[in-house]
Amino acid sequence: MTWRALSLATLVAASPAIAADDPYTRSFAGVAGGRPCYVRVYDDAHLKSHPRQTVRRIFIDFDVDVRSDETRKNGPDDFEAGIGFMLKRSPEWYGQAMSCKAVADHVECFLEADGGTLKLTPRGNALRLEVTGGADADIHAEGEKDFGSFGARGSDDRIFILPLGDRAMCDAAFPK
Repeated sequence: MTWRALSLATLVAASPAIAADDPYTRSFAGVAGGRPCYVRVYDDAHLKSHPRQTVRRIFIDFDVDVRSDETRKNGPDDFEAGIGFMLKRSPEWYGQAMSCKAVADHVECFLEADGGTLKLTPRGNALRLEVTGGADADIHAEGEKDFGSFGARGSDDRIFILPLGDRAMCDAAFPK
């Protein structure tokens, strides 16, 4: 076998490992049967000790088989996910669809209807969610009765660690 053929064979053999290590596969399509729910629920004690935090519950959900544009499939370069959150001021869920893409070691997402941008970075069995777009950026979405937002300047709502959680939590927030 020539050196060139050996190099090509090595590259082809390594490709599945490289693909499996991308953030889309590692944290979305390759987890929980392609239907992960990353969720964080804060108790009253935590919220009392963090008065500038407005988010009480937050999740990121994904279903590899669901996409509003049915002519395309979800993939690392372009996939749809969802975000849901509940604020301290209300028992209402706010939610929005997101368009996302894997970039190096993280995923960049933007919420539809100019709802903001965020970065999702895999951290073991969790995602680190960071509001992006500058100091004045926030995330906002519609609920049944009004609009909700988080991540404003000076708040404790700019970064969250969302462990992989129970799929039922994501499904219950916005029943179909």
